[in-house]
Amino acid sequence: MLDVERAGDDFEIEFNGERARVQVIAFAPPRITFSYNGKIFTARVMSEGKKRWVHIDGATLVLERVEPKSARAQTHGAREGTGSGIVVAPMPGQVRGVLVNEGDAVKAGQPLMILEAMKMELKVNAPREGIVAKIFVTQGQSVEREQILADVRNA
Repeated sequence: MLDVERAGDDFEIEFNGERARVQVIAFAPPRITFSYNGKIFTARVMSEGKKRWVHIDGATLVLERVEPKSARAQTHGAREGTGSGIVVAPMPGQVRGVLVNEGDAVKAGQPLMILEAMKMELKVNAPREGIVAKIFVTQGQSVEREQILADVRNA
């Protein structure tokens, strides 16, 4: 569980029960420079709706604001719990690499491909364990948000 609270110009972050203070040094969207545990970091942040893509130190994190359970139950078209193996692009970008082939066995969370947007790389992972039934994109191809990238079926 990650909790972030503004504390003046800084932020208090709690992650799995541990609290830390992050001092913001500079903020010029899409970049934010901050100090944490005596080290200085620069991150690039992209946002769309409730999702934030944070690229820092060669890794991209996807953060999503979670609604209370009662609000989620009212959301129309929710895919939660459907077990779908359809993999869609979480944001518009360009396919930088396809890491698997059709017919490959994959584990849940295994990287399938890498997308790039605004010079940030995002690993697109398998939603579940299974077999890659179809790959709908190729390296270098531009994709739109929610475009189908691959289909992972039960083994």
